[in-house]
Formats: sequence, structure tokens, C-alpha cells
Amino acid sequence: MTPMEEEATEKLVESFYNYQKQEKGLSEETASVHADHIRLFALHYLPGYAERNLLEVTDRDIDDYLSNWYIRKVWNSCKSDVRPILTAFKKFYMFLHECGRVDKDQLDEILLACKNPRRYIRRFESHDELDPDSETWDIDYEVWFMDEYDEEELEVNYEQPFEVNEKISTAFSKDDLSLSRTTVLNDFQTFLNYLLAHNGMKLTAANSFISRRDLFALNEAMNSPEELKNTANQPDSRTIHLFYTLSKTLNLLVVSANNKLAVTPRIDRFKQLSQKEQFVVLFDALWNETRWGKILPPDSGGSQESVREERGNIASALSECEVDEKYQFVDWIREFCRVPGSAEDELSLIIGVAVYLFSVFEARIVPALTIFGLLDFGFEKDRKEYLVNHGLGIEWFTITKLGQKIFRGIGTA
Repeated sequence: MTPMEEEATEKLVESFYNYQKQEKGLSEETASVHADHIRLFALHYLPGYAERNLLEVTDRDIDDYLSNWYIRKVWNSCKSDVRPILTAFKKFYMFLHECGRVDKDQLDEILLACKNPRRYIRRFESHDELDPDSETWDIDYEVWFMDEYDEEELEVNYEQPFEVNEKISTAFSKDDLSLSRTTVLNDFQTFLNYLLAHNGMKLTAANSFISRRDLFALNEAMNSPEELKNTANQPDSRTIHLFYTLSKTLNLLVVSANNKLAVTPRIDRFKQLSQKEQFVVLFDALWNETRWGKILPPDSGGSQESVREERGNIASALSECEVDEKYQFVDWIREFCRVPGSAEDELSLIIGVAVYLFSVFEARIVPALTIFGLLDFGFEKDRKEYLVNHGLGIEWFTITKLGQKIFRGIGTA
């Protein structure tokens, strides 16, 4: 892009910014956000990849930008960026059409490319699901990059029966479950019943989560409601965010193209399972089927799946704990990370411990195992604000009879 072309682009984006403020009455902050989205697209993507300017953009440019380039090239890009970017595109090209700079056919083409945000959100999700440590990484990435998937293959057979994990199922009995203190099945049924009663409810524009009003209603309906701030969002609730995530894993709910929650026939199939089968399916979804990073708030960062890969060893270590005996959490993690018989240096041990203390394991997995009635835990007194806000600072934990049986059944030993 020549200096003259860059100046012309900046003038066009500036006129769009002024139009939004003066003609549409948008705040300076909102108008700036829209303009910044267009500026990034115009100055960094179009010249080097599409070799065209803002007035020559087609629907294919929008598609390639959001489903490919933006994901790979923009630092800390995430799926919550999709809707604001599409909004900026729509406003910008409607502005250009009103100014007579693009014709109706070009506008319609671009608006059509902006119509289905789920398409781009799915691209972010499928990219996040790629495993850099996989032996097939190169092939998997190439398939993702070339967008080589069949849309029909993404369709789910909602009538397909649930698979009941035999290893988990044989680890405990129906009586073990009924004698446990867990309320996870009652709470999850309450969650599903709420979704059924509010099928089609609008989700948040960012991340397609349950709205604050519905979040508080669901939280109050739980057996043990969490203390949530008035400004809480779905990920701030460990229970509701866990149930939402597991429901997506099990295809009990989907997000529609217009960003509404839609229940699926699999909810009825799930309800037809026995209590024990429901527990096994739900726990299997947490332990084996769901990427643990999804249980954290969006953009938490870190390599959460490296912790998940150790789940067999974690289960074996937990199974050796005595039922109802209190263990100091940090001390237990330190012993878990210490390799038997090795004279490893203290720094390596500290790094290993930090992976478990300041990660999804402490923040979400231990609380999730407590929700399932396998563990109990308590936080340190007078935790610092950072630890409170991030669900960290566990002081002690205990294991239940049900937990010991299940961990013995699924451990690597």
C-alpha cells in the first residue's frame, strides 16, 4: 500500500467514525471500536492478502478474513471478537452504500457474508481444538487451514443413544451413588428443565453465554446457590458454566444462527437414562470428552490440556487418599509433582506445582469434582483479591467414598 493509498484509507475510516458519532449518535468509544475494526482490516489484511481496497471488498474477503487470517494473525484473537467485527462491517458498508460508494449488489453480498456468525465462531472453536502435541498436527492443521470439512459431517444425530462408559460404570454401584451426598443430578435436571422452559432464549453477544437474568435465576434454583456479584457473567458461576459446557459437549443444546439457545432431542434421551447412567454420562463428559480449557472463563490462556492429559495419574493419586481425611492442598500437589526416586532440582518442582495450583485444575476441576460429590474442599482464610476473583487459594480437600471408588476405577494404576 502506497502512502497515498494509506492516507485515502485513513480518511475514509475517519469519515465513517464521524458519521457514526454525528449522524447515528453513537458514543465516541463505540464509534472508535467500529472504526478500529475496519482500520485493521483495511491496513493489514487487504493490501497483503486480498490485494484490493475497502471499496472493492467482496463476500469472500470477509469470509477469509474472519475464518482464517484473523484467527492466525491477530494476537489474543478469540471467538468473542466475531460479532463486534461483523457489526462493524455491516455498519461500514451500509455507510458506504448511503454515500454512493458501493452498489446494492455489493452491499447485499457483504451483508450475506455477515449473516451467520456461528460459521466464524465454529472456525475459532475448531482451531482451539487443534492439539499442537498431536502426532497428526501437520495434517490436522492443514485440514483446518484449507477448510476441508464436509458441513454434513458436522450434523449431529440427536437420536443416537448415549454411550455409557463401562470403566466408570463398573467403579461404583447404584447404592454407592444413592448413599453419596451429591446433588449433581438434581441440579443438572433443574438446569435442563429451565432450558426446556426457556427454549429460544437470547444469549449474550459475547461468547453466546446465558444472560445475567437467566444466570441468577438458575443459580437460585440450585441446591447450594453460589455467592455471585451483581455484575456476574456465566463463567463466574462454577456450577452453571460447568453445566452449560457439559451440555454442549453432550449436544443437549446448540446455539442457533441468530444467537439463541436451542435445546435438542437428546435432552429427552438423557432423561430416559437411569440415575446411575446419567451420572456416568455426565462425569464422562467432564473427565474424558470436554477440553478443560472450556470450563475456564474465555481467554484465560495457559496450556490447560497438559493438565488434562495427566488425569489418569491424578485419579490414581487421589484414590490413595483416605476417605474424609483432610489433606493440605499445596502439600498434596507438591508430592504429586515430585517424581519418586529422583533428585530433581527445586525450581523444576516449583514449576510443576504451579501448573496445578494456578490452572484449570485448582480453579475449576477440583470444584467440579466437588459438585459431583467426589471431593470436598475449603479455601484459605483472608485470601487476596486476585485469588478470590480467580477461584484460587484452596487450603484443604477431602475425598468421599464415592470419589475413592471412582478414582480407583479410572486411575492409571
